[in-house]
Amino acid sequence: MAYHDPNLVTDVAPVNSTEQRKDIEEMSDQSPRPFRRKAALLAEADLTLDPETDSGSVSEQIPEIDEIRPLLPMTLPEPWERLRRVPFGVRKHLLARAPLVNFFRADPAAKAFDVLRTRLLQTLKAQGWSRVAIAAPTSGCGTTFTAVNLALSLARVPETRTVLMDMNMRRPGVAAAMDIDSGGQMRRYLKGDVEMVDHLVRCSDGMAVGLSEGYVTDAAELLHAQFSHEVLDDLTDSLEPDVVLYDMPPVLEHDDLVAFTSQVDGILLVADGTQTTAAQIRACEEVLGSDTPLLGVILNRGRGSGLENYAF
Repeated sequence: MAYHDPNLVTDVAPVNSTEQRKDIEEMSDQSPRPFRRKAALLAEADLTLDPETDSGSVSEQIPEIDEIRPLLPMTLPEPWERLRRVPFGVRKHLLARAPLVNFFRADPAAKAFDVLRTRLLQTLKAQGWSRVAIAAPTSGCGTTFTAVNLALSLARVPETRTVLMDMNMRRPGVAAAMDIDSGGQMRRYLKGDVEMVDHLVRCSDGMAVGLSEGYVTDAAELLHAQFSHEVLDDLTDSLEPDVVLYDMPPVLEHDDLVAFTSQVDGILLVADGTQTTAAQIRACEEVLGSDTPLLGVILNRGRGSGLENYAF
């Protein structure tokens, strides 16, 4: 392809006028215009402002950032607000084996749990603690009854967050006590197979529950594992609860709590006034050792009907 520069052309007609010479000089000063397709030229022409039709410059026609901001994607709510809301049931609690004190506020038991929660909160705040395991020497002492009702009482304190975790994977009972369709497998959650926001449910503004179902044969080994500790640490970091209660299996029947003591700040021991002996309480103290404080002993099914039967 030939390129024609007027200054190099020698075989053209002679320049006969001053105007022709001036035109040639102006052409030589301009750089060659790049090739543009017709469609591109038309599109460029459409973007050119027409003074008669356009009221301002292109920058003036761009929306302000304040106008765009409402259209941007919203940030995710905090993890606590993202938990699925599942209210606990109210059916059959008048005849239930583990009645919820929320429905019996005038009962001495409800008042005792309120006193217990206040003393517990004072102790935890004074020490900077938040994680409490609840266990009994043997099965049938009322550990789940105590854990559920203490959690409900704590959740009624304004502007507080309480998490109840059913860590008794050998005989889970929180879902049944609260009349909740569990559908939750604590084993999968502790192994990291299920996200926290998919496993935990929120029963009220101030209470969340981690449920369990079925019998887990390797429960103690699971509680020994470092990955389980990391999952539970992430829970406290994400939800920022004031209190986390762990409903644990019996101390003298399984080693689950012993394997889990590094993850708790203190232990509440539940004694049954009809079956627990002083020797069993001492045996629990020996098994647990002195590394994790024993916060107190809760007497369940004691004689009489006063607050002394739920002493802390």
